[in-house]
Amino acid sequence: MGFNISGLAINKNYENDFEKLQEELGWNLEKQSEIDFETASSNWTEDGICDVYFSEKGTLLFISMDMCAESWVLKNNNTLTFALSETSMAFNINYCENGIERRSIMEVNDERMQDEGEKLSIEDKSEDTSEIIWNQIEVVIGKRFWDIEPDEKAIRYVFGKAKVAEPKTESQSGKEKVQKAVVLEPKRWWEFWK
Repeated sequence: MGFNISGLAINKNYENDFEKLQEELGWNLEKQSEIDFETASSNWTEDGICDVYFSEKGTLLFISMDMCAESWVLKNNNTLTFALSETSMAFNINYCENGIERRSIMEVNDERMQDEGEKLSIEDKSEDTSEIIWNQIEVVIGKRFWDIEPDEKAIRYVFGKAKVAEPKTESQSGKEKVQKAVVLEPKRWWEFWK
């Protein structure tokens, strides 16, 4: 079957500053319960769920694949936004340093749809794109993914109700134009090429 995980790795442990992290990401999370790492890293994180693991030097958040199509950027940290679907053979990597995207890869069925930025140092010792993700997670959080014990502590959060976007008004040639907020059903990037 294969692994199907997605999330955000950050090179700072935000366990004691989690409110600040939420503010920087623009997220509203409500704590649900303590879980183990095996549950947090299980296949296909559902929409609305955010499972969080804190390593000594980093933070690893498991979120839905739909949320991992673009980079999650933090001004003062290094971040790796990743999606790895071995079932679909689809991989997405967005690596940022101090708020600047340095590397972006999107690959589906061994075809690179996107390959931008300078190669990461771990790419030379990675056999394939999935291995680039595993190795870069280790670089970012300071701990090898496979060395995290299944019974280590993680925390389950759910995304709180988002505020409804207010219509924006902008002046255009002396006339007022109202833009209405449009909510579109997100497309799943890993299904675009099926």
